[in-house]
Formats: sequence, structure tokens, C-alpha cells
Amino acid sequence: MYAIRNLFAVSWLAIALASGGPAPTSLPTSHPASAADRISTDEASAIDALRAIVEAQERFKSGAHIDTNCDGEGEYGYFAEIAGSVAMRVGCHNCQNCQPEAGNPAVDVLLRPLLRRPFGILRWSCVSYRGYLFQMWLPGPVSVGRVAGTLEDSYGGKQAAPYPDPVNGAHMWCCYAWPVAYELTGRRAFFVNERGEVLEYANRSSSPYSGRPIAPHDDNGPGFDEAYSVSGDMGSPLRIGVANANGTIWYPVP
Repeated sequence: MYAIRNLFAVSWLAIALASGGPAPTSLPTSHPASAADRISTDEASAIDALRAIVEAQERFKSGAHIDTNCDGEGEYGYFAEIAGSVAMRVGCHNCQNCQPEAGNPAVDVLLRPLLRRPFGILRWSCVSYRGYLFQMWLPGPVSVGRVAGTLEDSYGGKQAAPYPDPVNGAHMWCCYAWPVAYELTGRRAFFVNERGEVLEYANRSSSPYSGRPIAPHDDNGPGFDEAYSVSGDMGSPLRIGVANANGTIWYPVP
């Protein structure tokens, strides 16, 4: 797993994303004048951010900050939960069986965020960061042999059902990133999940992924299953080097 093998290699970036201090030099606050340079810089920033998100997710899970079925095993989180901007999901201790419910904003907000403030600010379930949009998916329960993705609330976190499945949520997550403005802030689209390897898609179709959705589940960005081998199944193997019905092909980032 990338997060384990390269934990220390990305620690500096995770600290930068979690802190409010100045960004490291590889993630500049101003873009070069050249459009080509800006695209290159924004794409590199997106890749670095995804690698840091992998570490943040592993730290979040290992800290058991969310355990909605009360089994003692931590679960992965949404952006706003990990960034400490909304209450985390909790287990309903007053229910007959412990099950997910919305947390209390007064007591269930992460006190030491693992991602910096921009990742706690969402609109239409997307984070905008340095020329790219990021979207996090957590798994639902197994249904008809498949695991569907559960999208973060429009403004972050998850305050109402359907909640991510507690069992699958301890083992799966995925995140996509695509340009805010194609050919201006980036070209390629990117993907990462709990395995930690960042994938890229050239995004050169007649309708490339570009821009913020104007409504939930809009098709500006990839669906949760875009990089998986089985449609509608986050539990299936990743689709690397093989085209799907849309003609998209994903490859590991060099």
C-alpha cells in the first residue's frame, strides 16, 4: 500500500495540507504566466495532494476517529470530516444495534485536522484546490454483489442517511481530481483509492472532465466507478490500461 510504503516520503506534504502555514515550494501560491507551465504546475499539485490525502486517510482510520458500528475498527472519512470543518459521523449508542448517525457539531468535530482548510470547504460535494476539483466517495453496503459509492454531502460530511457502510467503510474509499478549467488549469484527470497508487486519464475526449458540477451527481466529473473494472462496484479491481464503454483508460502516474 502506498500509504505504508511511502509514509515518510509524503509526510512533509501531509503536514502542509493539515496546517494553516505556508505551502511548500512544490505547491506554489502563484501560477507561472505561461499556460503550459500553469497546467504542469497544477497537475503536479493535484498528484501531490492525492498522495497526501492517502496518508491523511490512513492516519484518520488508524486513529479510529469514526467508528459507526462500534466494533473498535476505524473507518475512512470524507474531506470535511478529515479537515475538521463538519461533525464526524458517530455510532448510535442508544440504538438497539450500533449504527451510523450524524455527529454533534459541538463535540464531534476533529480537533486536530489532518487536511488543511481548503479541503473542508465544499460545494456540490467538491473541493477546489489549486486549479483542480477533488471529490471523495465512501462505500455503501454490498447489494446484488456490488458496492456502490456514497457521495459526500453538498457542503461536506454526511449529516443524513444513506450513510457509508461501516464494514466496507473500514476498507474502501476513492477520490477523483479533474481540472477546474480544461486547458487552463490542467488536462489530465486523476484517481486514488485505499491502495495508494495514483492513476491518470489523459482526458482528451470531446467532452473532457472539466469544471464544478452545477448539481449533485452532475457529469462534469467522473462517477465513483469510473476507474473500476466492474460498473457500479467499488469492490472490483481497478481498470488499468483497459478502455470502458466511454473509452477512458487509466494508467499509473509515473
